[in-house]
Amino acid sequence: MLVSGDFGPAPAGFDLAENQQAQMLGAAISVMVIGALAVMLRIYTRVKNSHTNFGLDDYLIFASLCCAYGTAICVIISTKYKNGWHQQTLREYEFISLWKLLFAHVIIYSTTVTLTKSSIIMFYRRIFNLQWSLYLAMFIILGYFVAVVMTIAIACRPFSHLWQAYTDPGAEGTCIDVRKFFLYNGIASVSIDVMILCIPAPIIWKLQMPKTQRLAVISILLLGGFVCVAGVIRIVFLYKNTQSDDPSWTIGPVFVWSCVEPFIGIVCACLPTFTPLFRRWWAILGGKKWDSNKKREYDSGGSRINLSRHQTTDEDDAGEHHGDQVQLMNFPGWPLHFLKGKESRDNMTPSSKIQVKEEISISWN
Repeated sequence: MLVSGDFGPAPAGFDLAENQQAQMLGAAISVMVIGALAVMLRIYTRVKNSHTNFGLDDYLIFASLCCAYGTAICVIISTKYKNGWHQQTLREYEFISLWKLLFAHVIIYSTTVTLTKSSIIMFYRRIFNLQWSLYLAMFIILGYFVAVVMTIAIACRPFSHLWQAYTDPGAEGTCIDVRKFFLYNGIASVSIDVMILCIPAPIIWKLQMPKTQRLAVISILLLGGFVCVAGVIRIVFLYKNTQSDDPSWTIGPVFVWSCVEPFIGIVCACLPTFTPLFRRWWAILGGKKWDSNKKREYDSGGSRINLSRHQTTDEDDAGEHHGDQVQLMNFPGWPLHFLKGKESRDNMTPSSKIQVKEEISISWN
């Protein structure tokens, strides 16, 4: 392919026909669908479960989804301006448009992850009724958002120097090291995610419930660690961008992972709210029957025994507790019992909130 851009000839060995746009569009569209399905399933669970109501955490995650769609739209629009192509193929107006989109992308990304993290904190507040630790976490989350927005707003003076540093070497102006700012921004975001994951673990471990059940609850909350993995991958591409002389090529994966990470965060934030569905599915897989009234008759040696068994689960006394708390804290421990090969799932302690009442009548002939 011949050089068609405004940035001079390509170095030897460069294939200027090469681009990353197919991968970028595929990733953006895929996470848009996955994120929307996660939020819709969360809404469905709320509607179907009479013991839980919509709260601030639900509204925040919906707002986060809307902003996350903004990051995906930025990725899709950026492909029009050859995002993910080698710089030597770009026209000057394409490069300027791409860098303006980058500015918008950073603002939308920061807003999205802030809303998602805030939603998780509000969900913790529903479950654990924490005070000072959640206030501290919210202070850090909001401080991160303000710091990012203010820094990017004053990153260059004049602001146009953000792209003129590439398009017009003689232009007057100053900028911070924008690429390193993006890198440090990514590190800060992942650090906050780790902090959020660590908040509930000590509290759950102190609860009066079977050890396997505590592990199951902690495991559900730690599924949010997937967003940390996505954040680390994003940091890797941010670092590569700081070392590159081909910014329009290395910024492509940064755009993509700055879209993928928020959507994964939304999915992880929704996972604990799916507990009622998980409980039903795992109960079926574990062979547990959920009939509330069971009657069996046994005939043995001329005697007749009528057995009436009534099981009351945590759902029966959910009126005395918050719905989310009941559903999460009574997470079934049988999968872990099964994996250990020990302890029947029927050997549950009273703290599991399962009561069994048996009424036996014996008649002799």
